[in-house]
Amino acid sequence: MELYIKQLEQEAPAMEHMLVAIDHTAWGRPDAKTLKDRTHEYQGGVIIGQGYSTIAWIPEAEGSWALPLLHERMSSAESPIQKAATQLKLVCQQSVNPVLAVLDARIWQCKLGTSDSRY
Repeated sequence: MELYIKQLEQEAPAMEHMLVAIDHTAWGRPDAKTLKDRTHEYQGGVIIGQGYSTIAWIPEAEGSWALPLLHERMSSAESPIQKAATQLKLVCQQSVNPVLAVLDARIWQCKLGTSDSRY
């Protein structure tokens, strides 16, 4: 993350916002009975597995790629919001650019005045 952010600072002026997206993904592991810290994850229903939280830099409004800055497994003691807040704080501390976080890409698309169905 630190290396990526240093490179991003060279690309963007210090006052330009860095747009990041936050994602929680559940990875089902129902048969891994000895896997430590399995939880009940909610994504399209309830699954047994582990949750992962990702914060990614979104370089442009148009396009379909992102650069993951942090991708971490959540413990059973963390909620997706708690983990995202911790990760976002880390990104903000490392960046000289102001960070704008998007929790729901559909809202961001509305603000841009587009209706891309990919989001």
